[in-house]
Amino acid sequence: MEKIISWLLEKSCPSIKYRIKKEILGERDKDLEKELIRDNRVNFFLGLQDKTGWIKEDFHSPLGVETACRVFLEKGLEPSFKPYTQMLKELEKREDSFDNGSLERVGKILDRKGFGGSNMIKASVFAGAGLEDRVFVRDQVAKALECFDFVSKTPSIEQVTTFYRGKKVFQEGVLWPGIYQLRLLAFSSFWRTEKNRKIVRAGIERIIELSPLPSIKVLEKSQIIAPCSFLLNNFKPVLNELSPGEWMPWFHQMEMLARLKIIGDIGELTQQLNELRLILAEGDGFFTRRISHRNFFNWSPYSGMALEKDWRSRERRISDLSFRSFLVNYFSEV
Repeated sequence: MEKIISWLLEKSCPSIKYRIKKEILGERDKDLEKELIRDNRVNFFLGLQDKTGWIKEDFHSPLGVETACRVFLEKGLEPSFKPYTQMLKELEKREDSFDNGSLERVGKILDRKGFGGSNMIKASVFAGAGLEDRVFVRDQVAKALECFDFVSKTPSIEQVTTFYRGKKVFQEGVLWPGIYQLRLLAFSSFWRTEKNRKIVRAGIERIIELSPLPSIKVLEKSQIIAPCSFLLNNFKPVLNELSPGEWMPWFHQMEMLARLKIIGDIGELTQQLNELRLILAEGDGFFTRRISHRNFFNWSPYSGMALEKDWRSRERRISDLSFRSFLVNYFSEV
């Protein structure tokens, strides 16, 4: 790990250097902080903000506040950075009216039915910024735990689903976690009692047993809605069989699971971690496989992971992929 850290601190972009220093070495580099705001992607979203800090685009879209917060988090910006602070304050101030656009009606339905919608997304944004003390964050954490508890007791997919107009849909009363429940728990800590850890671990184990999951929708009267299940349909892939487009979701999923500190407790996840380590061994500790896909570069509420400006050079591609591999390894151990 020392070799990887040294290489990344020398060769990588400011965001990776800053995050290595902050998250791994416990240091804050003021000079690097100044460089972060020069990033093209960061500047793009800064340019969309109005004087209140808000972005007048569809909240749940590649141009909206949710994606902006993802970019700020991943690029390494501190929540104390004024435009980031203003955006979060405005998001909190708007209470139930923040989810303008495509999420407005659907998000409230998913929240009410227990699948995690607008309020779960909002809570995960604040948890990512380290603001888990908010009452609404704690409320959503409780709901996330309920989802994993429900899954842990699910005997089969057939017993919690039915069909409507040829589509597989969840039965009424079913609770099911999505990517936002996973992010929320991964970036918060107050809930981590032994009892709650067991609930999450049992839920993940059951999802693994049920994997790969079919596409399952949520039914609201006669409307079919897609829940936020991105990344959670298959918890037991074979890494050597992943397509380039599947690698980004896998890295994101595994980082969240590593932050939950459960990889070492679940055999299937440990196996995937070992597969990753074999791939890293091929590159003398670095991720050198030639994979590339728009999922890494197209930032949205779900996709986007590349911190380097592009992968036109082999070095920048290795930097990004080795950094993500490093995070999975590091948080699996600490």
